[in-house]
Amino acid sequence: MKNRRKYWAISLLAVVMAATTACSGFGGMTGKTRQSAPVPQTPPSAPGTPGALSGPNVNMLNTDEGRIPIVQLDGKSYISAQKLAELLEYQTDWNAAAGKLRMGDNSAEFELTGGSNQAVKEGNNVALPDVPKVAEGALHIPVDALPDLFREDISYELRNGEVALHPSPGTINRAAINEPSETEGQADELSFGDDPADPFKTPSTPAGSAPPFADEAEAVSAIPADYGDAIPVLKNIDMNKLISTAERYMGVKYLFGADPYAKSGKFDCSTFSQYVYGKQGISLPRTARAQARQGVWVSRKMLRKGDLMFFYVPGRFKSNKTVGHVGIYMGNNKMIHSSPAPDNGVQISNINKAYWKKTFLTAKRVGT
Repeated sequence: MKNRRKYWAISLLAVVMAATTACSGFGGMTGKTRQSAPVPQTPPSAPGTPGALSGPNVNMLNTDEGRIPIVQLDGKSYISAQKLAELLEYQTDWNAAAGKLRMGDNSAEFELTGGSNQAVKEGNNVALPDVPKVAEGALHIPVDALPDLFREDISYELRNGEVALHPSPGTINRAAINEPSETEGQADELSFGDDPADPFKTPSTPAGSAPPFADEAEAVSAIPADYGDAIPVLKNIDMNKLISTAERYMGVKYLFGADPYAKSGKFDCSTFSQYVYGKQGISLPRTARAQARQGVWVSRKMLRKGDLMFFYVPGRFKSNKTVGHVGIYMGNNKMIHSSPAPDNGVQISNINKAYWKKTFLTAKRVGT
């Protein structure tokens, strides 16, 4: 009888240990990274392009969630900024010497520095409740700073020592950018259209002779609240000259977070529009989101040459309501912009495609 009891006690202990081991890969991460089952990774893209980030410690709960382990640094909760960027499919620029990380879609919307509670979001300074920290050669973001930085970008919850990201509903597949142009005549409610009263529709229009909006009442009443509610005085510039200036930089390479062109010889999407407009005496902010808050709202059906066009960049775990890319409208369903895809650099794209029509957010007129 004694041997039988010993046998059952040993068996029970083995069952408990097995159950504990089986659960350890899905929870209880408090300061240590645990190994979980291998997760299929997207093949790496070329450096500097969306989707180029990858790593073994960004885990997928299932097809509907992504998670990042919380680590403890000096008694406070942090997550890896790089791992967050991976899930959001953001591009990054890491300056190890300065402990500075910039991240965003096609424009560097966020800038964080290890040891400083002063961050930059969309060109504005943000005071964080705790300082980011550099650990093991990488930047870590305080968990309690996530709302201040990413409130508009992600939906998440804290669970079992992890940050669990929820998917963004309605986002489209990034591969749609390669879809062919629609057949002529098959327009729909998402199609773009030119304003027939555009004074720069033909090069012969004298500069500075632009009339007011074709339907100014519509333009004023339909301004989305998220992109400013003031009607500024627009500066008269020659939009054909602006487009010609932009075309001179065709093929200049794209670089995420690019320094000014005179220094870097490259553009990202927002430094390109900033540079081109600067040549015409109009000063634009540095980031795409900040530029989207300038000027006057324009209907997608009443576009004019030189209008700024803003789009979201698709991603499984980020909002499809926040600006991620900016380009300059050229007329006739063409846009000139600096982008890492489908080519790398300043390029002209036909926006009469499902990708551009579905990811379009707003257009703004900053000159007339």
